[in-house]
Amino acid sequence: MKRIKFLLSKYGFSIIVLPNSNQSVVQNKTVKGKVLILVFLLYSVFLFLILSLFYTFTPAKYLLLQESDIARVKGFGEFQSLNEKINILVTEIDKLKKTNQNLKNAIYLADSSLIKKPMIEKKEIDGSIWNVFQDLFFDPYQQTIIFRKPINGFISRGFSADNGHFGMDFSVKIGTPIFSAANGYVVFADYTVNDGYMMIIAHSDDYITVYKHCSQLIKSTRDFVTQGELIALSGNTGKLTTGPHLHFEIWKNGFVIDPEKILANY
Repeated sequence: MKRIKFLLSKYGFSIIVLPNSNQSVVQNKTVKGKVLILVFLLYSVFLFLILSLFYTFTPAKYLLLQESDIARVKGFGEFQSLNEKINILVTEIDKLKKTNQNLKNAIYLADSSLIKKPMIEKKEIDGSIWNVFQDLFFDPYQQTIIFRKPINGFISRGFSADNGHFGMDFSVKIGTPIFSAANGYVVFADYTVNDGYMMIIAHSDDYITVYKHCSQLIKSTRDFVTQGELIALSGNTGKLTTGPHLHFEIWKNGFVIDPEKILANY
């Protein structure tokens, strides 16, 4: 190395060593560029989040939406509301179906399949003296079970099968106690469209009693009741009601009976 320096100095040459600064400048510029890109990306993400939150939780979205988009949003809300109403309607229909099925089951359990088309049991007249003797000395409604009035009230309408009225109407205030006319088993206790809250009780000797237009039912289906026990409260429910009252019916083997004929305390 010394020899090279000596030869170079002998002939008038000199060696100058310069640092390589271009490489460091390029490296510095690269680092700064990456930092700027990273800052830009972070700023963009932050700005996007801010705008998203502002758009979501403020009414600004309605200013940015076009009329068609606004109509679409409102239409979706109306669709949801309509869907909820349909679900409620379907639920009510299911309840009515269940009530009607319970009523059918009650009729079958009480052996009263002719309730839909009521009939009155009549004796054939054949001119027999024995039949006249029976009518004179024997009670045609002879029974082993005694029925008592289910409620204390004014009788506003009596039994009239020819006019389609198959029971007695007791005119009373809403909420008047209703009592079981005899010992029995509740085969139906629910709401019906025409007769409102109604109860059907099966008794011995194939008798059933019916209590319609109640405001509240105290006893439930499959409950055993005793004569004079509180079973319901009078009301004014159902489409066929004519005012606050209790409509009371008595049936035997599918035939309707005039309650006045067999009520013990009428």
